[in-house]
Amino acid sequence: MKYRTVQTMMLPDCAEENYGLYYQGTGGIQVQQGEKKSLSVPENEKADLFTYFNGFYPKQWSQYAQLDGLRIKVTVSGNCRVLLCHIDGSRTVVDEEKESRTAADIKNELVFEVSDVIENIAAFWICVEGLAQGGVLYDVDFQSAVEVQQAVRPAVVICTCRREKEVISNLERISRMDLEERPGIFLIDNGNTLTEEMVPDWVHLVPNRNCGGAGGFTRGMIEALKDPGFTHVILMDDDIVLNPEVLTKTMLFLSSVKKEWQDAPLGGSLIERDIPWKQFECGAFWNRGRIQGCGQNMDLRKRDALLKNTESQNWDYGGWWYCCIPVSAIREKGLPLPVFIHRDDIEYGIRMGKLMTLNGIGVWHEAVTKKLPQIGEYYDIRNMAILNAIHYDDWDKRQWKKFLVKWTAGNLLRGRYDYIYLNICAMLDFLKGEKWLENTDGVEIHKQVASRLPKLEKLDKKEKNVFYTTPNVSVYTVAKKKHIVYEDSAGFCLRADKNLPETIRLSIYLLLALRKTDRYFERARESYGRNWKKLITEEFWNNYLEINKDEQEL
Repeated sequence: MKYRTVQTMMLPDCAEENYGLYYQGTGGIQVQQGEKKSLSVPENEKADLFTYFNGFYPKQWSQYAQLDGLRIKVTVSGNCRVLLCHIDGSRTVVDEEKESRTAADIKNELVFEVSDVIENIAAFWICVEGLAQGGVLYDVDFQSAVEVQQAVRPAVVICTCRREKEVISNLERISRMDLEERPGIFLIDNGNTLTEEMVPDWVHLVPNRNCGGAGGFTRGMIEALKDPGFTHVILMDDDIVLNPEVLTKTMLFLSSVKKEWQDAPLGGSLIERDIPWKQFECGAFWNRGRIQGCGQNMDLRKRDALLKNTESQNWDYGGWWYCCIPVSAIREKGLPLPVFIHRDDIEYGIRMGKLMTLNGIGVWHEAVTKKLPQIGEYYDIRNMAILNAIHYDDWDKRQWKKFLVKWTAGNLLRGRYDYIYLNICAMLDFLKGEKWLENTDGVEIHKQVASRLPKLEKLDKKEKNVFYTTPNVSVYTVAKKKHIVYEDSAGFCLRADKNLPETIRLSIYLLLALRKTDRYFERARESYGRNWKKLITEEFWNNYLEINKDEQEL
């Protein structure tokens, strides 16, 4: 029987990034740097690899990909005991244990065979116990007799805008991958601040007209589609923290995916950067704008959470902080909508129709709820309406007005008056219909919206009689507060002082906007539903991004 590697051991990209998601054990266990990272396990210490990145989850895997038996090859040196374990309900079962006694510089391969049916097993993992003088763990290679189901050659698309430090940091991480394993990298520079000298020569730097994240990721798709060798496009935010081995894990998994899932995106989990074991989201449901993230607030250090995270759900979409989309699906379904930012990934996910997720495919990123909404107060509402108009024939005026009243009432009770102006602008712009979106310069729209944003500041000290809180605070908590300061995770603050005249004035504006909704909603909804497909063509996007003009100038 010929076995093929389906998963390898992952270790932290740097020592301070363990967070209990790679291995767990006592403080004496350390990552050793070398040609390839390894794990030192001193005498009487134990390294447990039932973790987010290093557990193998056959039940979750086999939902999407082929498995044919399992062989685990463990490479160690020195003196140690190696245990192969699996979970049976809530009970840990030791399938087999082997000892290795070699010189510290002599590697030894231990092989475990699993002959039983494994598709119903929630997790397999390796534990290593240090014996006299301890040992070193070099690799855990999970193998299966499954044949390659599809060729995998991904193009990574990173959209950036004036975040040189963050994006170059991620490129440095990717550079540590073996050259043969490294995917194609397209760096889409919406800010036009990067030069060829600032990035490695294996990176395709593409200056782009700043049409937001939607425009940047679309430009990356267009560039990747020019090369028939690419099979997948991985969309990735510039400010994530990426372990490059996630890319390797992605490629190994995709090569085994069943035919019926080969046109489905693979979504990566968002793990909170400031609480680096807490999962913010692993797939999500749209619910016509009442978003429900899946696997939220899970502590990924805990076994119960890891097992729950493997449960399959019919998610609507995966966020584009890390999302891998088959090229064949892009050619069939078209390019994203020109909505500038926000909801573009949601709309595209709904268009795709299904999503795969896998423990161990995840990145660190700031949770969106910890940021002040700012520009999202316009785009989230406008783009929500566009999305619903396109995909739900039964989405009607009553649902839309109910959503708007609830959203704007929340801002009124929070005293965030400037945001209500943005909310109303979003309502009115949606009512202008698809032709307006098609023919209006998205860059100019963004400038106009940005000019209405309230000014944020950093405060040195707290004032008396002012309530300080987070951006996502409950309405009920602040409803009776008169002076409020909202502070986000970066320390930027929004001051909100409630007053009755402004509340009344904005309520009147809202009522007038709702009257316009009564008058023009059906016309707008029908125009998007009828004409949206012209907005997702390569011809449209070439003109929108002025690609042909740029190429002529070159």
